[in-house]
Amino acid sequence: MPTSHREALGKNHWETLRELTPIRFRPAQSELLRQNQAGTCVMLLETGRVMVTATGPLGREQLIAVRESGEILGEMAVLTDIKRSATVRTLTSCQIHVIPADEFRAFVAEHGLLQPLLQHSYGRIRESEQSRLELATGSVALRLACLLTRLAGTASADAPARISLGQEAFAQLIGASRNAVGNALKEWRDRGWLTTTPSGGITVTDIAALYDHATTP
Repeated sequence: MPTSHREALGKNHWETLRELTPIRFRPAQSELLRQNQAGTCVMLLETGRVMVTATGPLGREQLIAVRESGEILGEMAVLTDIKRSATVRTLTSCQIHVIPADEFRAFVAEHGLLQPLLQHSYGRIRESEQSRLELATGSVALRLACLLTRLAGTASADAPARISLGQEAFAQLIGASRNAVGNALKEWRDRGWLTTTPSGGITVTDIAALYDHATTP
């Protein structure tokens, strides 16, 4: 499966699509799309990283995926004319293109892109189910390590990854208490795997160690 929409569509189609609208800037922790809203547009993620979450019937928000540059956000609501199934927020500052639904549907029809887009979305659904499974099982430390590993993304093991979320958000995303999350973060901070700030958020300084911790039985 192609690793991004940019690869699924091909370079020429991607470049043509991104030229439909001007680039816009969104700072970290901005809400781009909201669950249960109508699909009035799609967004092309030019740079940056975003977090995709869904809130269940009991009000618990759960991480679905982390997306990086080269992705189209919100396309299924537009293509299927159903309400959005998830909320998308920026993890870092991002540059995006906002394309109205009618323009996107016309582009897809003109270039025969419906099938590759649906195939790509199916692969993403399977990936999201794996994420749900990881974050619904195991100890608090294991669930938190899996979460942080996903949020840290594909950054180099030698490059610190800033995650602009607080302990309350971490606790909600993995279904744990804030105290349990705080205890795990303290241990990892003492080991030198991450740093925290009084204003909230963390910087992962050793992604490889977190990944090993998340995947070691």
